[in-house]
Amino acid sequence: MKHTLLASTALVALSSGVAFADVTISGTARIGIQTTEGAALVAADAVMAGTAADEAFMVAMDALALYSAAGDAGTTAIALDASIADNASVTTAERAIHANLRNAIAKVASGQGNIETSTPTEAERLSAVTDLASIDAILARLDGTTSAEVAKKADTTVGKNRVRVKFGMSGETDGGLAYGANIRADNAAAGGAGTAGTQYISGAFGKVSMGDLNGADEQLVGNLAGVGFSGAGSNHEFGYQSSDHNLSYSIDMSGVTFAATTDLARGADSAKTGSNSAMGIKWSGDMGGATVGIALGQSKIGVKTENSVSASVSMGGLSIMAVSHTNDNGPADVAAGTSSSTTSGTAHTIATTAAADNNDTDTTGLSLSYNMDALTVTAFTRSEATTGVADKDYSGVGFAYNMGGATVKAGFVDANDISVMDFGINFSF
Repeated sequence: MKHTLLASTALVALSSGVAFADVTISGTARIGIQTTEGAALVAADAVMAGTAADEAFMVAMDALALYSAAGDAGTTAIALDASIADNASVTTAERAIHANLRNAIAKVASGQGNIETSTPTEAERLSAVTDLASIDAILARLDGTTSAEVAKKADTTVGKNRVRVKFGMSGETDGGLAYGANIRADNAAAGGAGTAGTQYISGAFGKVSMGDLNGADEQLVGNLAGVGFSGAGSNHEFGYQSSDHNLSYSIDMSGVTFAATTDLARGADSAKTGSNSAMGIKWSGDMGGATVGIALGQSKIGVKTENSVSASVSMGGLSIMAVSHTNDNGPADVAAGTSSSTTSGTAHTIATTAAADNNDTDTTGLSLSYNMDALTVTAFTRSEATTGVADKDYSGVGFAYNMGGATVKAGFVDANDISVMDFGINFSF
């Protein structure tokens, strides 16, 4: 990589010592193509949305003499079978009972009375109006659709190109404190304020950084080795929840690195509650000629806790990386609402907040890279497992050939049964 020095090292002799500052410029670019396999049409998922509370209300209404006279509403117990997420679980007979019950309540609400009853009182009529609205809402939910159709996707091939210019600045105070900053040209354009990028100051106390930072767990635990000139979908990366932190502290001591991060902007956002921190610790050293690293990380964002661990070994031209994540998505959400009454005349409503299990997600992965002079071959695999959801699997293989300043790269990835291929050249300036 060839760097152009914008400002040569400036030496300023002072009575208390010598200060210096460097400003450098570097850049990267890439050109190539990426092909992504299409996907079949996914039909809308029509499901029965009745709940146990809905069932209790229907049974209670069916039991009322005012509504359940023979020939109008059935006397068979209403069973919504809410545990089966399929419209087919509501039988034709059950639908007939629902419809008959609705019609019986409509008659009472209109003042006609039921077949075996006298004309209802005004209080009974008003009560029936409320019950009718509740029954209509339940019937509508039984025919609800919870997911929209996903259109068929055709295979696509796109050209991908990008250029980035990076400015690096570093200096040292008279007292020996190091400071610096890094920013890309596209960072500088964000809002025009130059607030992106990263800035730091370091000394014997450690290093304090601010700006566009990864969380401490991601900084030290890391990701798998990727393939392709543009990452071929970047499926080798783990979704660290702390990726948008903006304040970091780290310190190195005898092969051990500790880091802690947070997002100061979160404190001013009332919509973000709970914890907002990440920590990581890593040991690296030489063992029998191999460079070994062990790292642990944890982040707490809101009510979610994420634990991560990685192990890496490098010897000769071989590099191996293993990463494991466990995401505790917080306690189960309990359905919340204003009322789920089964009393005639009191509106029966569904929960305004649906229940959610918030099952934990476990993600594991392994990557291997082997370097032979200018050629590097890389492969990775990563799996995600969440209770109640089909497992997701990602794997890829690729190569890189370094021609000195320009590197030819290609990658093939199976992204949970969707094929992604890319080929191109990366440049370094």
